[in-house]
Amino acid sequence: MRPVLPALRPQGPSLTSAAMLLLGSLLASSCAQQQPDNESALLPEAPPATEQPQAAKPGAESEPRPAQVASEAPQTPPEESSPVRPFPIETLYTLLVAEVAGNREQFDVALANYYHQAQSTRDAGIAARATRIARFLNARRAALRSAQLWAELEPDEPEAQLTATAELTLAGELDPALVHAEKALELGGDAPLQSLAATAVSNPKLVERITPEFRRLAEKYPNNGEAALAHAMMLRAAEQYDAALAIVRRVKEQHPTMLDAPLLESHLLADLEREDEALALLEQMVATYPQETRIRLQYARLLVSRDLEQAQEQFTTLVEQRPGDGNLILSLALIRMESDDFAAAEPLLEKLLTLGQHESAAHFYLGTIAEQARDPLRAAAHYRKVEPGNDYMQAITRGTELLAAVGKSNENQQWFAELRQRHPEQSEHFFVIEANLLRKYDRAPDALTLLDRALEQHPGSGRLIYVQSLIHEQQGNVEAFEKGVRQLLARDPDNATLLNALGYKLLDDDSRLEEALQLITRALELEPDDPAIIDSMGWVQYRLGNHAEAIRYLEQALEKLPDHEIAAHLGEVLWMQGNRERAMQVWQQGLEINPDSEIIPAAMDRLKNMKPLEQHVSD
Repeated sequence: MRPVLPALRPQGPSLTSAAMLLLGSLLASSCAQQQPDNESALLPEAPPATEQPQAAKPGAESEPRPAQVASEAPQTPPEESSPVRPFPIETLYTLLVAEVAGNREQFDVALANYYHQAQSTRDAGIAARATRIARFLNARRAALRSAQLWAELEPDEPEAQLTATAELTLAGELDPALVHAEKALELGGDAPLQSLAATAVSNPKLVERITPEFRRLAEKYPNNGEAALAHAMMLRAAEQYDAALAIVRRVKEQHPTMLDAPLLESHLLADLEREDEALALLEQMVATYPQETRIRLQYARLLVSRDLEQAQEQFTTLVEQRPGDGNLILSLALIRMESDDFAAAEPLLEKLLTLGQHESAAHFYLGTIAEQARDPLRAAAHYRKVEPGNDYMQAITRGTELLAAVGKSNENQQWFAELRQRHPEQSEHFFVIEANLLRKYDRAPDALTLLDRALEQHPGSGRLIYVQSLIHEQQGNVEAFEKGVRQLLARDPDNATLLNALGYKLLDDDSRLEEALQLITRALELEPDDPAIIDSMGWVQYRLGNHAEAIRYLEQALEKLPDHEIAAHLGEVLWMQGNRERAMQVWQQGLEINPDSEIIPAAMDRLKNMKPLEQHVSD
């Protein structure tokens, strides 16, 4: 092995003998270099610096971490045959500080010193060391720049080219990554071309542009299975499934132990809607390689849409093989929930909490299970622990709804206060949700008090004023309702929803029917296909005595939106016209739409003793 860092000679004053011995022992430990495999080259070589790393990740075990340098370093100076070049005394001291810092696990200092010295000295050994430390710390920007410098300084070093390929791929810079990958291949090394392809496939324009490069590399290296499969991946992204399948099957013949080939083949068969063949292939592969989790996982994923019970068996085996894999545990838990086996899903979700993986998802689904068990307080407690992400707003909505339903208003008040403090940019939205819950559960006065406070923090908020107006209308305070809606219409006079809401409310006052008609007419001009506005037009026509017009509008509204309130209106007009049989049919239709409707029974009870309009006229 050649030393990563050459023997160092200062320019200027001499170092003390003790310092020279320590520096020699520290730097000599960095001599080992090992070519990483393709997969590990694209992964961080160790946990982030915020953790207390114990060892590098699989595939990089031979790479000593900075803290190991002092204890593992040979206590002899570099061999006399090592290449020697002079460095300024400042460089020597800076590197000495870096190694001591690494030994003390002050990795940020070690990286900073090596990184700056790599840029300053343009020494390949220092650049290599800086790259390794940056990758160990998952410092992507420093790793990228150091790797590019290393590859530039040692163009004939396969590891340098491979590392530059990996870092450029992670950075999404695929064109220069391909250049370094080809250089690595030319030097007799390997290159993570499948990882490159995997990064590119999500961008259709990029796929179209660089697929010819992958084809060229596959043709240039016809016996390289990695290059061929990367080309097949690009063809798959371009939906050229048959061509990709032909390549993959050729790779299977050339490299029968290369498991990436049958895996990609199963994807392509599924793309071609030949799932039976894909499942048969994977079933055979699982039997041949029972410990290969990648194959079993692909088999399990395909089974999910075909046979949930078999999929559950495969995920159970996967979890047994990899008991600490949160992704697999969550997948199995969701399958069991899909099968309504909540008792079996619950301990899996609890295990995720123990492992500290997918904690928000675990809390969300544990909340769902608690809801199923009719335990609203336990469900709400889990929902409250969900962090921002996919299920966050749904957890808040469901959790606060459960608390409101059981009268836990103080708990809800505290929850919403925390949310507004945590997300001040969404404060208005959380005020709206809380007010609507209070309104729904007969706490209208509390809702109005809350909205007064909300409007102090968000003066002029249209959403808050609208909710406040609706609550006033619910409380029978028509004057306050109209004031709020007209305040909003002053800002947005062509808001069809507001025009319709005000017009519909004015129908309760016989003296304002013409005003209501004007508002609803304007709303219908703005939104001619809105069934709610069409219903309002039908109802105002009925109130004005235009019964034929009323029926025409109401039948149109009911056709567009099967709704129990529209059915109640249409039934009433038909009843008052004397068409009782048809009225009963419409009401029955409305009750089928909403069996819990209170509007239809109330209308039927109110109208049962009323004479049809024609009879009123004849009398």
